[in-house]
Amino acid sequence: MRAWRASGQEAGAFAGGKGYAAATLRWWSSRLGRDEEIRLVPLVSRPAATLDGGTLSARPSTVVVEVGGARLHVVRGFDPALLADVVRALSRGSET
Repeated sequence: MRAWRASGQEAGAFAGGKGYAAATLRWWSSRLGRDEEIRLVPLVSRPAATLDGGTLSARPSTVVVEVGGARLHVVRGFDPALLADVVRALSRGSET
């Protein structure tokens, strides 16, 4: 967010070719502007893994997010608000 704000560019120009949409950039900017406290969770990037004995297909448009003991497979076109709600809920659950 700092880099985008410092660039002076519009969201579309800044996000171009970076692997995320301008709408996602604007959403996070709005979100970070409203919330006084944002808890960040670690994002673990790993190569294709196995799940229940099978191999996950290596899809470049998929990222795996691990929060506590949960593993979320996020695909291109996901709803960022829903993902934020799920990560927040899982983060609260891992504090207990």
